[in-house]
Order: sequence, then structure tokens, then C-alpha cells
Amino acid sequence: MGDYASRNGVGGKLHGFWYAFGDYDGLVLFEAPNNAAAGAVAARAFSGGALKSYATTVLFTVEEAIEMLKQAQHLAYRPPGG
Repeated sequence: MGDYASRNGVGGKLHGFWYAFGDYDGLVLFEAPNNAAAGAVAARAFSGGALKSYATTVLFTVEEAIEMLKQAQHLAYRPPGG
């Protein structure tokens, strides 16, 4: 099952599935080559009727976070009403 996405043409890797108590009954850690591929897998899983709902969270590396902060320094931003 770990290469489900690559067998189905979108690339990526399923790292694991866990059951949980709390807001969600299960969690899946899936690595995709891009957001469109991850969205395609999530939409297909949801459309099959096995899931009542789903949510996705995009993760990023420390290096990507540092790059985001560097780029943010150069943005002109003024809060609404400010």
C-alpha cells in the first residue's frame, strides 16, 4: 500500500495510517510531489464514500520556513484599516 499513489499515476508515497481519539478517527501521512497530486488522492479517497469528511494539512521543512520568512521581509503589507 505504501506506493498506492505511484501505482495510480500521481507519484508520492504513503508513509502510514493511524487511528486516533479526538477530532479525527484516523490520520494518514502521505507525501506527494505537489499539492495537486495530494488533492487528487484525497478527492478520490473521499469520493469513494468510505470517508465522512477529510482535512488536509500541507507540511513544510525548516528550510522552506526560513525561505518563507526571508521572502516575507520584502513584502509591503499594511493591516486593514491601518
